[in-house]
Amino acid sequence: MTKQNNNSVWIYLLFPAVTMLLGWGLRGYIGGGPFGAMIPGAMLALSMALLLKLSAETTAVLVVLSAIGIGLGGEMTYGQTLGFLRSPETMWWGTLGITVKGAIWGLLGGIVLSLGFFYRKMAGRTLIITFLLLLAGMLAGFKLINQPMLIYFSYPAEPRPESWGALLVAAIVLWIYLKKKLETADFKILQRMAIAGLISGGLGFGLGGFWMVLGNQLPADPAFYHCLKVLDWWKCMEFTFGFLLGAGFGLAAWYSRRAIVALEPAPAVQPAFASGKAWKEISFLFVLAFLIFWLIPNFLDPVVDQNYEQGRFVWPNGIDLAKMVSNFAFFGLLMVWAVIRFPWMAWQIGITLTFCYTSIDLVQDFFPETTANSLFTARFALIFGMTLIVALLTAYFQRKKYLIRNMFLLLTAACMVVAYLRWGFFGQLDKLSGLPLCEVLSSHFFVHLIFTLSALYMVWVAVRKLQPAS
Repeated sequence: MTKQNNNSVWIYLLFPAVTMLLGWGLRGYIGGGPFGAMIPGAMLALSMALLLKLSAETTAVLVVLSAIGIGLGGEMTYGQTLGFLRSPETMWWGTLGITVKGAIWGLLGGIVLSLGFFYRKMAGRTLIITFLLLLAGMLAGFKLINQPMLIYFSYPAEPRPESWGALLVAAIVLWIYLKKKLETADFKILQRMAIAGLISGGLGFGLGGFWMVLGNQLPADPAFYHCLKVLDWWKCMEFTFGFLLGAGFGLAAWYSRRAIVALEPAPAVQPAFASGKAWKEISFLFVLAFLIFWLIPNFLDPVVDQNYEQGRFVWPNGIDLAKMVSNFAFFGLLMVWAVIRFPWMAWQIGITLTFCYTSIDLVQDFFPETTANSLFTARFALIFGMTLIVALLTAYFQRKKYLIRNMFLLLTAACMVVAYLRWGFFGQLDKLSGLPLCEVLSSHFFVHLIFTLSALYMVWVAVRKLQPAS
């Protein structure tokens, strides 16, 4: 068993909260969708591992499952739901919608990430069945609730495929299955994480939306109000969502800390997790990335986009199969299979694959005219090069001391570099001349100031406050 730590409940609340605040802000800035949501998921897992002093093996798998669990919520569309907040007539319907979506995001995320704590006790077959049931539950919820627009939180005049019902049914199915499969003590950890995610996710998204209401209600004049009006209220919403969701998971980890630490093997029997050849890890990583980011979307997304029917129930068919296989949940299944089959791949999947999408999103903005699925172009070379750098650093730190702390610093630094590159190239900093100082600060520097202060706090805690266990 690893040495018990004496960290206070306050650091369990604040450290994961600030970590997810930054991760969620980065997700909306350098990479959206479910793959972008892997950033806060991976960062959250690393912050909890540092607090709990988990082993390298447990942490590597926890990072993968947390990235997948938090990434799943990125399948939900919520832009139009937030748009309801602009009008007093629809504000409360929009608030209900984002609260529901935030709660489901946290609920399913908590269920999936918690599996990382007792992964070593689960048979690989059980974990694969869990993800197959996840896909089945999503299909059922999508067909019964979302596709027929039974309860709809977007614009009916401009319908978008929602998936909150799919994720809700999937969470219920997993809850029932895992309650039967897990030991009572293990399920109690899952239950705490899931309920914490449900409450803090709902509060985070629901309360965070009121920043947008406030920003919309501010008058344009006088100048002081104008400076506030140009503040990025959307980012304030994201920061609030990330902060409260991270605090909720951190509190659940604190309540379960003894049970989680009790699951850890004695140091003498922990396997050498850095075994294997680095070139094998990196080669396999790029095969997996090629499959997830190019091959499957290239062939299946056009099929779904051209044949999807919204607004009425349609019996499951080949289009639904294509939709499920091109869904992030299926990609999560592939990642889990890779970890089961090749456990030495876990760090590359958790760190490098999480980073890979940020490089894709950045380079797409550099070369918007390039066809999204083009290979062997300058864009492809840049993505490959940026990802390779992180893959090599991941392989290096995996074989060094204090690897959990260093992986946390690596992922944070890599994402911050991409954020600053995006700011430098696309932040329109050349248009600041003549603007009032308050407007310059609120419209161009506010977000990156929060990024920087959050990252500095995270580095300080990781390096100075928490003694690395491995």
